[in-house]
Amino acid sequence: MKKYSIEEQSLAFDKVLVPDDCVKGVVQRDGKTYLQIKAPEAKEVAFVIKEVKTPCVKDEDGVWSVEYPMKDGFSYVQLLIDDTPVITPCLPISYGYSRPYNYVALETEEDFFEIRNVPHGSVRKEYFFSKVTDSWECCTIYTPYEYETEKDKVYPVLYLQHGQGENEVGWTASGKVHFIMDNLIAEKKANPFIIVMSNGMVQTEVDGETVVDFQLFEKQLLTDIIPFVESKFRVGKTKDMRAMAGLSMGSMQTSVIGMKHPDLFCALGVFSGFVTDILQGGVLDKINRGPSDNIHLKILDDPENFAQQFKVFFRAIGEEDPFLPFFKKDDVLLEEKNIKHTRVIYCGSHEWNTWRRCIRDFAQMIFKED
Repeated sequence: MKKYSIEEQSLAFDKVLVPDDCVKGVVQRDGKTYLQIKAPEAKEVAFVIKEVKTPCVKDEDGVWSVEYPMKDGFSYVQLLIDDTPVITPCLPISYGYSRPYNYVALETEEDFFEIRNVPHGSVRKEYFFSKVTDSWECCTIYTPYEYETEKDKVYPVLYLQHGQGENEVGWTASGKVHFIMDNLIAEKKANPFIIVMSNGMVQTEVDGETVVDFQLFEKQLLTDIIPFVESKFRVGKTKDMRAMAGLSMGSMQTSVIGMKHPDLFCALGVFSGFVTDILQGGVLDKINRGPSDNIHLKILDDPENFAQQFKVFFRAIGEEDPFLPFFKKDDVLLEEKNIKHTRVIYCGSHEWNTWRRCIRDFAQMIFKED
């Protein structure tokens, strides 16, 4: 039986074989892990690992290599050849930083996100015309394995968002959320529900230039996505049958949209991110707005009502996450407002290793029968 490849990606389920004119991108030597690339004519080669440019050393065969600091798990890496960003076929490819991006996936003691011998749901691409952008858009939708046979059953739905620089494929290509859900459902740790993953980096035109307006996602979700999903899939149309969650930028979208529209969602998941809107007016806000008035936080003034509106309010982050100070600032706000919620600190940083744990735990908390 073929072993599941932890390098499985959106471009190929099977492990990508190294072309004849290349060398294997990840090698183990003397108990250490190295990244390498064959580039005999290059003057300088480096990998950007965890935002740090790390130079490689060239051997006599023209192979450049550098020790990889991660011990396990998933991490984006950027190959630089003579300071030019390059995508290499010798490493798996995902989507991050608003473009195709190489990554490294090493074995880990955790296996909750790997494919197992359990019934598997389906992952499909769906296309819908957006009234908001006046163009065709795409979303990725996961349906549990029983969806095809339980024809009379209506399912809850989670609207699950990615982070800045990613898109609607992130949660399946990198997060493996479909395998996580298959395993949880098989173990009866989570009730079956549908997951809708949309591109929160909504593109629009400003002065003839295409830019991203992350705030347009609220209007698109309410105007286009939810109506499309509820017209095509057997999902509940009440707040008790809807939840929303997201990571990083998607966590802020979850907080803003969920708290502004408590009539739509029964649970919110904030992964490695923000209750307070720190993005509006910042470097990622290409519309040049001023700082947010954070009107969505008004709901926090009535903690009893908040608890009634949201059966689950889940916040989690990695202990090494660079945004941890913002997370702790939100801690103070929620404590002052007496908002009860579930708060988890995982090992790890601002990375998919952490976000996989977030969705694993959040999925077990939502859509539970009273």
